[in-house]
Amino acid sequence: MHRTRSLSAILMGASLAMLAATASAEVLLTTPQNSLTAAPGRSDLEVLNKGQQALAARQFAQAEKYFGDAYKLNPRSVEAMLGLAAATHGAGKSKLARDWMSSAVAMAPGQANVLQAQARLLVELGHTTEAEESYRAAIAGQPGLVQLKLDLAALYLEKLKKPAQAAAVLRDVLKQHPEMAAAHLGLGLALSADGKIEEASRVLDEAVRRDPTNPFALHAQGLVALRLSQADRALAAFDKALALRKDFAGAMIGRGDALLALGKGDEAIEAYTRAGALAPRSAYPHALRGIAYERMKRLPEAEAAYREALKIDPDDVRIMNNLAYALAGQKVKLDEALKLAERAVAKDGNRASLYDTLGMVNLARNDLKAARQAFEKGLSLEPGNLTLRQHHTMLGTNQTVATASAPVAPVKPAAPAPAAAVVPAALPAPSVVASVPKATPAVAPAPAAKPSAADADATRLVASRLESWRQAWEAKDANRYLAFYGADFVPADKRARSAWEADRRVKLDKKGDIRVQVDAPSFKLEGNVVVVTFEQRYQSGNYNDAGRKRLEWVKDGNDWKIRREAQQ
Repeated sequence: MHRTRSLSAILMGASLAMLAATASAEVLLTTPQNSLTAAPGRSDLEVLNKGQQALAARQFAQAEKYFGDAYKLNPRSVEAMLGLAAATHGAGKSKLARDWMSSAVAMAPGQANVLQAQARLLVELGHTTEAEESYRAAIAGQPGLVQLKLDLAALYLEKLKKPAQAAAVLRDVLKQHPEMAAAHLGLGLALSADGKIEEASRVLDEAVRRDPTNPFALHAQGLVALRLSQADRALAAFDKALALRKDFAGAMIGRGDALLALGKGDEAIEAYTRAGALAPRSAYPHALRGIAYERMKRLPEAEAAYREALKIDPDDVRIMNNLAYALAGQKVKLDEALKLAERAVAKDGNRASLYDTLGMVNLARNDLKAARQAFEKGLSLEPGNLTLRQHHTMLGTNQTVATASAPVAPVKPAAPAPAAAVVPAALPAPSVVASVPKATPAVAPAPAAKPSAADADATRLVASRLESWRQAWEAKDANRYLAFYGADFVPADKRARSAWEADRRVKLDKKGDIRVQVDAPSFKLEGNVVVVTFEQRYQSGNYNDAGRKRLEWVKDGNDWKIRREAQQ
């Protein structure tokens, strides 16, 4: 079963919140200035100041009273209207807040600061498209105001999920202010969210160069390094971030991820445990600790970690799924495992991997009919999932299907997780507590897509090639090992192919035996590419390593060869 983390990365979702001012009730109002509409010598300034103080103290009812008094003294006071919008919004009076904001915009048409306040309120209320229009209007009126563009970039990246647009806005900021480290950081986050990892890495390096004391930039740098399979570099970045800010839970989690990628499972577990202490209300560190234990084949400890995570977030679908898998893997508490797997499917019925877990749980219970139905439902959602096809086919031939798949990680940075970077003392809810669709009425599963002969043949051939690759590596037969890599293979660190081959030959020529183990391979056909993910364990006389690896195989004449290789 191919189960990946959706970032730390996922992903947590990318964020520019450290660049944009917090879009909360307090920031809808700025320090009182001379009124846009009133004459000098205003009588309402003292009352406005009291309203601001009440707003800062989150005393929304008192703030509403003061701003109301200011409005009575000066019915044309834009500041009073903005204050009333902020106070009523803070008190949960959304419609009234919009009414007061509309009055402010009408009283000061085209004023950039008022349009900015309106946009922030609209973001808070979930009206993101209108917020975009308001930001655009504000920028048109005052194109030199950088904060407006940072706000808009944050909106594109966080709410509208348009990283390319966010990158375009930030490039425009850097044309105005090439020295701005925060804009480099934001651009790096946007590029990473847009899948342009190498460019993101270069931009984030520049952000760190310009501001080496920013722990959030170092955190983002580390996350991108992990995506480039540069675990050592990632670990160094996370350690620097933690040296600057010891309570940075996101960086501590990144440290755990880097250690796990380096095969240092016990140290990774220690990092996740420390992250849990830094973010006691987050289930995420406990879930990651469970995943680390599973990779180390310590299922009882993985089960305990998942249970801790579920205590904090009982509705997280991925954690339910992982706990169900851990129980099925131990063949214990199978009734509970079934309830967890069924509950996960009921909460998020569009995930093929959840049906795969349900099928595995039913297999552990020896309920082949229910297992077949689960696999068929998963295939109806994702016909190209070769792991599901294998499980379904094996059932049809009465073969034993092993529950040896990797667990679903609750989050994985497909893009950097700067939301975690933004809040050092507590992980952000969106990255851990994923909103899930409401359960839909049960329907009979659609007939499973029958694997074509070509697909089945491709899977069989790649599985054979994978084992031959492992054997060549373990035998330290450099010529045979390197022959598995195609002409278009690009090393993960982007070195020249010749330099990479030379390095591999040197390592394979060292004295002593090595052991290479491939566990729980999962096969997925993506067009003409067969993607294989698996748990890899490497052992030599003085070095041990374990982690998850991804190989992409492509047809090359009569053989299948590797075109990409990366740690996950």
